[in-house]
Amino acid sequence: MKQFLWHQYRVQITKKNVKRTNMRIHQDDPTLILMSIPYGMSYDAGLHTLEQPRIRQWLKNYEQRQITMPTTEDRLEKERQKRLHAEEYRQKLLAVIPGMFRKWEPILGVQSAKVTIRPTRSQWGSCNTRNGNISISLWLGAYSEECIEYVVVHELTHLLERGHNARFYGLLDQHYPDWKTCRERLKQDP
Repeated sequence: MKQFLWHQYRVQITKKNVKRTNMRIHQDDPTLILMSIPYGMSYDAGLHTLEQPRIRQWLKNYEQRQITMPTTEDRLEKERQKRLHAEEYRQKLLAVIPGMFRKWEPILGVQSAKVTIRPTRSQWGSCNTRNGNISISLWLGAYSEECIEYVVVHELTHLLERGHNARFYGLLDQHYPDWKTCRERLKQDP
């Protein structure tokens, strides 16, 4: 293993039993490039690969992400704020969701079995089409009632059409024409 200075980076090159050169930027030190090269390649040849246009572009993209990426402290503060508001979000959802289900179930001609609010991370809602249970994300409470209503209609529509196919989106278009706007809002921070 050898270390080199290359532009603003330190490059640590290790010879390994690999077929091609592999590179990554060290997670805890963004100025350190870790590189593995085949035994048969010289260290100079390894350094030379950093000059390839695709590698230069990869580094440029990485540097751009570093500029726009929130720091660990920013992410932790955001999570702390989210937890502080969790009860507020739950109360908001408990106040508005029952009325939305009462409104939309007869319109769509469906009946949900049970509705739960859960602190999910990866989706705003889910529908078990076998038993009719619907879960709504606690974090949806941070958004407008219009966005909450979209998720309710979306999940109830799954009781008519299980997948996200043309029929499903046709039903959404028919019953909740502004669904695309709401979906885009949900992709943004509240």
